[in-house]
Parts: sequence; C-alpha cells; structure tokens
Amino acid sequence: MNDWLMCDITSLLIFITLIVSNLTKNRVKGRTNSLYLSLLIVACTTITFRIIYQLIQRHCVYSTSSVFALKLFIYLYLISRCYIYAVGLLFIFSSTGILPVFYRNDTYKIIMILIFNVPVLYILMDCVKHILFTVDKSMNITIQAPIIVVNVCIVLMLFFGFIMILMYRKILKKSQIAYSISLFPLNGLLYIFQSFFPHVQIEMFVLAITCYLAFATIQRPELLVNPETLAQSSFAFENELNKAMKIGVPVKVIFIKITNHRNINMYVGIDKFNELLKKITVFLNELSRKKKLRALPYYLDYIFALPTENQTDIALDKVVDSLERYFSQIFILDGVRINLDTRICVIRAPEDVSNYEYFVYLSKEFYKILEPNGKTQWFRDYVNDRDFIIRNNIDKILDRAINENLFEIYYQPIYSVKEKKYVGAEALVRLNDPEYGDIPPALFVNYAERTNKIYIIGDFVLENVCKFIGSDEGRALDLDSIEVNMSFAQCFEKDLVVKIRDWLDKYHIAPEQLRLQITENAASINPLIIEKNINILNRMGIKFSLDDYGTGFSNIKKLLTLPFDIVKINKEFIDEIEDPLNETLVLDTIHMLKALSKKILLEGIETEYRAQQFVELKCGNDNACDYLQGFYFSKPLPQSEFVKFLKK
Repeated sequence: MNDWLMCDITSLLIFITLIVSNLTKNRVKGRTNSLYLSLLIVACTTITFRIIYQLIQRHCVYSTSSVFALKLFIYLYLISRCYIYAVGLLFIFSSTGILPVFYRNDTYKIIMILIFNVPVLYILMDCVKHILFTVDKSMNITIQAPIIVVNVCIVLMLFFGFIMILMYRKILKKSQIAYSISLFPLNGLLYIFQSFFPHVQIEMFVLAITCYLAFATIQRPELLVNPETLAQSSFAFENELNKAMKIGVPVKVIFIKITNHRNINMYVGIDKFNELLKKITVFLNELSRKKKLRALPYYLDYIFALPTENQTDIALDKVVDSLERYFSQIFILDGVRINLDTRICVIRAPEDVSNYEYFVYLSKEFYKILEPNGKTQWFRDYVNDRDFIIRNNIDKILDRAINENLFEIYYQPIYSVKEKKYVGAEALVRLNDPEYGDIPPALFVNYAERTNKIYIIGDFVLENVCKFIGSDEGRALDLDSIEVNMSFAQCFEKDLVVKIRDWLDKYHIAPEQLRLQITENAASINPLIIEKNINILNRMGIKFSLDDYGTGFSNIKKLLTLPFDIVKINKEFIDEIEDPLNETLVLDTIHMLKALSKKILLEGIETEYRAQQFVELKCGNDNACDYLQGFYFSKPLPQSEFVKFLKK
C-alpha cells in the first residue's frame, strides 16, 4: 500500500472520529452544527470514493467492468469533491453569522449556484465526452487539460468565500477572522498545487485537519451549550445577536423568564429543578421544529430566549399561544406540584431596539417592565414611551452630546436656615438633544457610568463649575461653595486628585469654594482608592457632603470615618413625616446626626408649609436643619438665570 493511500485512510479515520465525537459528545444544535456534520459526512463519502477507485486501480485487471467501476467512482469522487467546498462554504458562512445575508441576497445565491453547478455539469458531460481523464490498459489514469475548468471553479468558490468574509469581517472575533481568512487562501493554494502535481494526494488530509481546527475553534460545546439545561448558552446568544445586528438581519426573540425560580429551588432542590429546565429545553426545540422557527432555545440564567427567522408577528402570536398553554400547566417534580410564574415578551430588532448593548440589557431585565398578568407582551407596546425611545438611542445621544458639547450645567440654590439667605448651590448636569429634547439625568447618567462616558461628563461638570466659581460673576455672588455630584465611577479615578488640583489652580479658586457630594451607596463600597481620594482632597481644603442619606444602607461607620460635614437627607425620607411613626424616625435621625456634629441639608422642599416646618424645627437651642433645598425656593436654573435669581 503506497504512502498516499495510507494518507487517505488516515484522513478517513479522522473524519469518522469527528463524526462520532459530534454525534455523541457535542451537544451543540442548530444550523451551524448541521452544516458541520454534513461537511464531515460529505468529506467522509468523498474520501471513501477515492480510496475505492485507488483500490480498483491497483488490484483489478483491465476489463470493461473494472474500467466502468473505476470511472464510476472517479466521477462520484469528483462530484462529491465539489460538494465538499460548497457545504464547507455554507458552514463558514453560518458559523460567522453571515449566512442570513447570503440567503437574503439573490446575487450571492446566483454566484454560488453558477460556480457550483458548472463543474458538476462539466463532470456529468464527461460521461459521454471523456475529456477529463483516460484509463489505459495498465489501469493508469491520465488527467487531461480540460479538468482545469473544474479546478478553476472550485478556486473561484473559495475566492468568493474569502471576499464574503472580508466584507463582513467586523462581526467576527479575532480567532474567527484568523481561521477564516487563512482557510481560503491556503486551500486555494493547495488546490492549485494539487492540480499541477496530481500524484501528491494530500488534499483530503489537509481538509481533515481543517475540519478538526473548525471543531476546536468554532464548534466549542463548552462555550455554546449550557450544561444544566442543554440549551444554547448566554455566550452563544449574545454572540449570535451581535452578529445579526451588525449585518442588519431582522431579529425577533421570544423571552421567557421564570420569576419564582428561587422558591422552586428551595422546595425541590437545584438538581430536580435542572431536570425541569431540560424538559423545557426539549419542549422549545420541538415547538421550534413544528412551527418551523429555524431557531434554538438559549438559556440566560432562568430566562429562555427563542430567536426566530422570517416569522410574521401574526405567526409569532400562534407560537406564544403554545408557550402560554405550556407554562400554565402544573408540573410535577419529585411528587411536588409546581406552578411556574413566567413573564413572556417578544422583542424585535431593529423595529423595537436598534442598539446591541440595550438589547442585551433588555434580555436580562425585560421582565421588570412587564405587567404581571401571565400574558405574552410585546415590547413594541412600550417603545412609544418616550423614556424607552431615549434608552434605545442613548448611545447615539451621548456620543452626539460629547462631540457637539450639548451638556449644560444648571444650578439649584441652597438656603441657610440660620443666615436666612442663599449660601450655596448644587450643580446639576442637563442634556438637551436636538432630536429628542430634554433628556432626564436618570436616563443618561446610569448608562454613562456603564460605558465609561461618565468620566468625560464628570470632567466637563467639574471644570465648568470651577470656571464659574472663578469668574467675575461667580465671585460677585459671594457663595460659600458650590456642590458637585461625584458619580460612583469618578470616585475610583486614580488621577482625580491631580485633575481637581489643576482646575483649582487654573481658575484661581480656593479649595473650600468647591464642595463634592457622594451618594450614600458609593460611600458604602469601601475600596481603599475612594477613601484615599476623599481624604487627600479633604486635606487640600475641599469639603464633602453625603448625598441621599436614608436611601442606602445608612452606614453609620462611614459618617464617622469619612470627612462628611454635611449630610443631605433625601426627599423620599421626609415626605411621609406626617405619619407619627415616620416622624419619629426622621426626628431621631436628625438628632443622631446633630449629635455627631453633622450639618443637615433637607432636599425636596416643595411647599411653604414644609419649609416653615423645618425652619422652626429645633434640636435643643439650635436649628435642627441647617440648609434647605427644593422647588419651593427655586428649580434648577441655567447659569445666567441663576445669577439673575441670586442678584434679586
């Protein structure tokens, strides 16, 4: 047996091993895996045909029947060889996420059909013309020049795949880019080499190694499958969603959240509950098959996601009806009757959501916005809400605000109960977008913190407040200080102290003219870098306020260890003071803070009655409250209006 035949047999064993591994160990399902398995089977068939014709060539004597058998298996080998590259190309397209683009583009499909069918038809015609190869009486095969047409078409097929990958490379990971980009040129060069040196039979061996690398780099069960439920993993879901949204493929996803999972785990244990989750996965797979959704269920931590392809909203209504009936039944787990409390929601892209990060956020938080009525709800019913529209476009809004300097600082005056005048102000960032109008800080600040844009916004506010304090009109107001909110992320900045010191020097202002306020929750985190920043800035002369006291964990230790001289009590904490129990709590809190030598600022003062109530409130012989702030005194004002207000 010669070396090339041994090489083919080795390749066949590799393909068989991959097929067995794929069927027994790989729990990855779906179109990509089906194409990969098809590729292995076609490759296995192709190499089998070649081994058979080589055995006939070497062990059969020349006769009409042996020549017929030899030619038959050569033709089968050549045709199935074309199928290898066609199926392989579809597998690469599917694994990289561009297969939907290929299916939706008629030009791409026509190119693929032409490139594939030309060599196949050419091979079939050779059954009559006999121009591709000849067999002599010694059973030797002589390749004829016209076979170059077959080879050129296969090289063109590889080139077409290479161009497609380059066109959509932005949706690929680096490992996929390296694998895909190298795959086509290497196989193309190999094929050309094989055409000029047909006696060197290494094509199938290289293909076997390529398929093995695909299994190792693309078909990775440990990343793509959730082991507890056997559904596809959250990693796989986010990866597929990202690719689909980047190339503009419409996406409709049915999300199912099991909201009472903690109680079920407590009653039956996590192992039994995982058995139920596996049954749900089986049901969703079967539903997908029956309804021809061409989708697989994904598991995102007690949330199932079922993406769909080319389904109308009406068709999806029928699917969700089946889901509602299934999840409304009583499940029996280890003799315990279980009711699943679910929230079901359909979210579409780009109709409902055009931002990938926001879609991922919704996939984990959607159930919090739904009415708990047990019925399927469509996110489209919420998207007309202005807040949802803004959240969906917040990334674009913030980028535009940063690039076009759309942020503005408003100031809300702070009233001194003792001095009976305004002695300070709180600086508040505002954003007016030319397309969406005024954007509430609650909508853009949290998102900015998650995307690190908060550093740019925070620097803008701090520097412009310092600039205002140091300006002629700022100095003319003779305020004790102006407060600036520090975000949680800003507190961690290692160069925070340096930046603030530089701004103080640049605008020639005293440190005590700038007051920084930190929320109670941020102060409770307790990383060393936050304490270090606060203590260094305080030694420089900058004062600190503890904001939103009464909304977090009320960590008394932080009041004692960090240099807060003013505590701001949140509006929600004092709004229900008319209730005797709440009144006792509020008054006791104020007395405790005064005993700790803290000054108290009450936020959210909106009526004359409430203002007078706290102006008259005493703690011993002193005022219980030192400062008041709220709409009763003034709403937050742009800088020019704020200056006019204080000059009255």
